[in-house]
Amino acid sequence: MRFVLLTFLVFLHAPALAALELPDLGDPARVAFSDEAEARLGREIMRQIRTSRDFVDDAVLVDYLNRLGERVVAGSDDPRRRFEFFVVRDPTINAFALPGGYIGVHTGLLSATRSESELAGVLAHEVAHVTQHHLARMVHGSEGLGLAALAGVAVAILAARSNPQLANAALATTQALGIQQQIDFTRAHEHEADRVGYQILDAAGFDPAGMASFFERLMAQGRLYDNSAPVYLRTHPLSHDRMADLQNRVAQHPYRQSQDSPEFALLRAQIQAHEGLVVEAVRRFKAQVAEQPKAPAARYGLIEASLRDNDARAALPQREVLQRLLTTPLVAMQAARVTAALHGAAAALPELQAALLRWPGDRALGYAAIRMALQAGQPQSAYALVLERQRTWPEDGVLWRLLAETEMARGRRLESALAQAEAYQREGLLPAAVEVLQAALREARQDRRQGDFYLLSIAESRLNSLQEASLRERGEKGRGKPR
Repeated sequence: MRFVLLTFLVFLHAPALAALELPDLGDPARVAFSDEAEARLGREIMRQIRTSRDFVDDAVLVDYLNRLGERVVAGSDDPRRRFEFFVVRDPTINAFALPGGYIGVHTGLLSATRSESELAGVLAHEVAHVTQHHLARMVHGSEGLGLAALAGVAVAILAARSNPQLANAALATTQALGIQQQIDFTRAHEHEADRVGYQILDAAGFDPAGMASFFERLMAQGRLYDNSAPVYLRTHPLSHDRMADLQNRVAQHPYRQSQDSPEFALLRAQIQAHEGLVVEAVRRFKAQVAEQPKAPAARYGLIEASLRDNDARAALPQREVLQRLLTTPLVAMQAARVTAALHGAAAALPELQAALLRWPGDRALGYAAIRMALQAGQPQSAYALVLERQRTWPEDGVLWRLLAETEMARGRRLESALAQAEAYQREGLLPAAVEVLQAALREARQDRRQGDFYLLSIAESRLNSLQEASLRERGEKGRGKPR
């Protein structure tokens, strides 16, 4: 089982809780697990998740998911609460909520949903788990299970994710802490997340029937394949009572049509193009294009599968038709990738620069242009693009990482280290930020050509501030105050 699911197991499930009814959510639960403690714990888990190869660092996919998530959260009773939606590379159908409003979505779920309202329905269910403070209720209801134990077990399991024997040992530790090896909320929690999630979905303007239709399809699949039921059914067990309640709500609700965004179908096709064997993906999308020649997603998927198959020439005619059918930043980025595969990055860069003039506010398009400039051996162009984007998004960690790459390509090692440290700091990786600056300063002091006195002073000052922040963070994790 993937490490994220193991993390989810650790944080959300205790044997004593399986039979508990929901306690009254008053001050005791919030005191036992305050918003600040939950946010701190969530950040610690995410630091570990971001270093995993299963964490999907695809700006287009992540930006889309967070835009969709923001629409969903806007329909909740706590629309100002901070949420972050992220993607895990896993073909199984699942989603999960972590402490601090972090919600993970498997690529398998994105592939399996048939409409944007279905995907939004799953997100609404997970958002409801957070807004209803289910984790705080569980911590409050499980005697002797404190934040230190939760954080310690999570880190142990995450560290052991590449070694099954160590993972089993970590799970044995969780049993000693009273945590069962099951991945399910209590039935009362799940029922409440259905009810509240349905209301969120409705208030956000989606078709609330999307939640019921997706869960119903999963339930039918679970009956057909009892030994290999979708992971979502094991992590969020569906009862007939829950399903009946959702169907009754749909029956009493006026019909609402919710138009899917073009990005939903394209990104779904992108994920499907990278599933299974490449020859099967190409064959599947060729069949879809033959059946629906005017469907942009079918051609987008065929292009994606052809690029995966290193056959850019086969993608070229599909690209020309797709650009006539649909014009979006996502289509423009894929078209540039086809050009780069055929003629090199230098030929594709002008396409992305022209697209940026048309869609200047698209972050992923900006990232793509910067990376293409670096691939084309034009670090000065990449540098100009980064600085232009940073004027709008100065706290964007991805832009700081790209600046680090750009400065390294320009031969400016200390500037590159400074930018990389800023990226790590924004990703919550303070020890890594300190380490990269310490190493760069040692090298720069030995070779004064790497930086003048002014730059060295800036780097030393920044190192001091990062070290102080790291010490404060360690103090909060330990005794609750800086050491």
